[in-house]
Amino acid sequence: MSLYSLRPIPDIDANQLAPYSALTKRLLLARNITTEQEAEIFLHPNWERDIHDPFLMKDMQKVVDRIMTAIAKKETIVLWSDYDMDGIPGAVLLNDFFRRIGYDYVIHHTPHRNRDGFGLNAEGIDELIEKKAGLIVTIDCGIADVEHVAYAQKNGIDVIVTDHHLVGMEIPKACAILNPKQDGCSYPEKMLCGAGVAFKLVQALIIHLRAHAEESMETIPVGWEKWQLDMAGMATIADMVHLSGENRTLAYFGLMVLRKSRRVGLQALLKKARTNQKYLIEDDVAFTIAPRINAASRMGHAKDAFALLSSTDLREAGALAETLDAINTERKTVVATMKREVHRKLKKIENLKSVIVLGNPEWKPSLLGLVAGSLAEEYKRPVFLWGRESGTTIKGSCRSDGSCSIFALMEKAHESFLEYGGHTIAGGFSLEEEQVHTLEEKLSQAYALVSQKDASLDTYYDEELTLDQVNWDTYREVSSFGPFGEGNPKPLFFFRAVSIRTVKTFGKGNEHLEFKFKREHGGDITAISFFTEADSFGCSFHSETPVSFVAHLEASYFKGPPLLRLKLVDIFHS
Repeated sequence: MSLYSLRPIPDIDANQLAPYSALTKRLLLARNITTEQEAEIFLHPNWERDIHDPFLMKDMQKVVDRIMTAIAKKETIVLWSDYDMDGIPGAVLLNDFFRRIGYDYVIHHTPHRNRDGFGLNAEGIDELIEKKAGLIVTIDCGIADVEHVAYAQKNGIDVIVTDHHLVGMEIPKACAILNPKQDGCSYPEKMLCGAGVAFKLVQALIIHLRAHAEESMETIPVGWEKWQLDMAGMATIADMVHLSGENRTLAYFGLMVLRKSRRVGLQALLKKARTNQKYLIEDDVAFTIAPRINAASRMGHAKDAFALLSSTDLREAGALAETLDAINTERKTVVATMKREVHRKLKKIENLKSVIVLGNPEWKPSLLGLVAGSLAEEYKRPVFLWGRESGTTIKGSCRSDGSCSIFALMEKAHESFLEYGGHTIAGGFSLEEEQVHTLEEKLSQAYALVSQKDASLDTYYDEELTLDQVNWDTYREVSSFGPFGEGNPKPLFFFRAVSIRTVKTFGKGNEHLEFKFKREHGGDITAISFFTEADSFGCSFHSETPVSFVAHLEASYFKGPPLLRLKLVDIFHS
């Protein structure tokens, strides 16, 4: 049985949050929001108030000027993006901008995840030299590519880096760099995702065009850029950046636009996944859209995902949605096989170190992040998994359990790697084969220096509710705190000594559990737990034995009218 306790909150003058209900007040205080003004900003995002001037970002004017020069000279502009759910949407919204102003000399380039790896590479740059490209604009990559930026610049291609990853000891000598984390950047929101930085660039370009461009280029109606928030918003949610400040605003309005987005590719993808666009929430982005977009690069090439999201052709969009859905299904099968193999390996290890390092030359590097994330959550420690696509170089992915920054961990053990990069929660790396044998030991030593693990075993819940309090009014009150994600977790509720009416399995393989609990004043409430077996919680369930549990409130729109239900996190005998 897990231990749960009520989340401690700041002790403040009750009048400071007087207008709010007891539940809303508690949830605000749990987020260290202690004044009515702070609460208003959090609960009611406002575009004009909460979005920052893009020209506050270091080098923004320099970037805008260089792009306008490229347009004037009809240079070929290359959008070189990362291949994931951050880089691809960022490239799409920039591509939409150039399409809107009628500039046709733009090509999208994304490396092959398995063959080329992350960021810039010499082979890709050589292709662009042959195409006589004049300018590369990176999206969600480039800040660590010192040598490749120098190579491109030496061969006559200017490089503008737009990125959000942590800055290393040396930065590229690019034409200009947009990264709010770089030294000397006064931009207020330091935690933008890659597509968020790209969106700020589009904002700046539009401001510049409206102020300076010739009449022939003034073709962007007021407010047009807000339609690009579907891309910026879903990347902000999917990339697990902190959902506070400007990021919260981008995610909040991004979801609003996603529910109305006219992108035929997005609509086709949602239709294939049987997801109602009108009621999209952050979970649909994380568990429906993102896996299918990421499947393109994990199982094939990211260009299919870019083509889907930028398509204006219904037939093409439908075909691409079919393709991405099919390879996502294939991806799930391969990942499940890898997870089983990892669990077999871990069962043979008597004493796990503070960092898990496992690998297999046969494992597909592009899928390792998915497995590592699952293991980090399950085993409560950082996980590094490696595979090999070709040659002797090992490539891998790593995920943190939240006890340390994965980037800081790799920095402390940097001598083990050929290349590494990432941010707090996730990262990637490469190393020579002989370094594999000492990697776990070196990372475990480094972990002792960077760990922020709390010694407490308690898990906090936000409030205790009765089943009769699970109603649409409570749901609306809780959902006003969304979008939920990194830095703004879903509220967790404790339910004490309730009676079970039924327990059953559901799903194609009966892999999910459904409980029905008796309300005190009649009727039932449904609670579900995905990918869970009846004995997963370590206790048996009988109608005559009361249980207590912790759960989130959620609305399901899967079939027919909306259904209010609970999503189980843990359950145990009272």
